[in-house]
Amino acid sequence: MSQTGLVKFSQPTEARQAIRRLIQAGIQPDSMEVMTSQPIHGEPFIPNMKPTKLRTWALCGAALGLLVGFSLATVTALNYPLVKGGMPIVAPWTVGLITYETTMLGAVLATLVGLLVETGLPNFKNLPYDPSVVDGGVVLAVSCPPDSRASVEKAVGAVGTSKVNWV
Repeated sequence: MSQTGLVKFSQPTEARQAIRRLIQAGIQPDSMEVMTSQPIHGEPFIPNMKPTKLRTWALCGAALGLLVGFSLATVTALNYPLVKGGMPIVAPWTVGLITYETTMLGAVLATLVGLLVETGLPNFKNLPYDPSVVDGGVVLAVSCPPDSRASVEKAVGAVGTSKVNWV
């Protein structure tokens, strides 16, 4: 069974250095999690993280919304043929407006679903957490087998952090 060590850093650069040392020590990047109270821009903390696919989610939702909106407007107009002031039964302005609105609705809803899926929310697992994240620090959670504890403590100790809280 793996154990999780929580390490608090005051600066993001210290966390990045510790992560590099942990990777050099043989700890897999997917067993690390970085927690911060605010976004920290620049170099990513954990290298080679898989890129997000939110664009794909949004485009697929938009395409589905386009098809649904066009079909809805066209089928409704054909099933209830009302003559509207000399315009055709399937009026391009009406169909275009409904198609546009459902395209945007599909893109927004698919992006929301994609965001929830890719971030793993809602998460009902009892994950380790350190309340000091709120104070503006950077907390690194490292999951490793018990025999790797010494290498984790050595790697983060080289950066200047002396304490690893094991939970």
